[in-house]
Amino acid sequence: MKNSKMALFSWILIFAIAVTELIATIMMGLDKSYFGIVVHLIIGIAIVVIGLRATSRLHFQNDISKSVFSKNYVYTLLTSNLVMLLIISIHDVDHMRQAMGWGYQFTIGLLLVNIIVYLPNLISIYLVGKDKFSGIIWTAVSGPIIAVAFLKLHLLGAWIPVWGPWNRSFFALGVDKLSWWILVITAVAGIVTGMIAIYCLGRIQDREKYVK
Repeated sequence: MKNSKMALFSWILIFAIAVTELIATIMMGLDKSYFGIVVHLIIGIAIVVIGLRATSRLHFQNDISKSVFSKNYVYTLLTSNLVMLLIISIHDVDHMRQAMGWGYQFTIGLLLVNIIVYLPNLISIYLVGKDKFSGIIWTAVSGPIIAVAFLKLHLLGAWIPVWGPWNRSFFALGVDKLSWWILVITAVAGIVTGMIAIYCLGRIQDREKYVK
């Protein structure tokens, strides 16, 4: 029953991400950024396909005797990464809201660079869904990396000027409270995701020692 509820929660998160990326796609359309439409359609489809495959494969797999870790841990890692992707997607939509207010249109280069932000947690989901031990390591690293990267960029500005207006800090840009709150939530979620992965890693290692 617990695994079924966790699977349902994972599917709800995937649906929420799909909706958020659809909103991003519509906003790109309103901004007449046709390359942006393509980019966010691809991002949305990739997350939905990889997320559903990982969740469905786990949910319908009855024999877990050869699994690296139990379903509880896998679902915990999957949902943590899905939450991160949802927050990153919301963060992206907020940037679109900012850009529309400034009259800024996303460049092709910025859109391509922005894809990188989604990759760490997406790779984590793929590896966890494949029952790879590296999935837990990716999760432990990807969450904090996103948190630190976002805080560095938005609090101190960019080292490499590839982020358009966001090369400047939020202080310099004078963003509103909503953008600040989304940044805080993104950073906290990244740190928590890393802590959850480390906790799962510790429990798995303890279990292996006990079995041996």
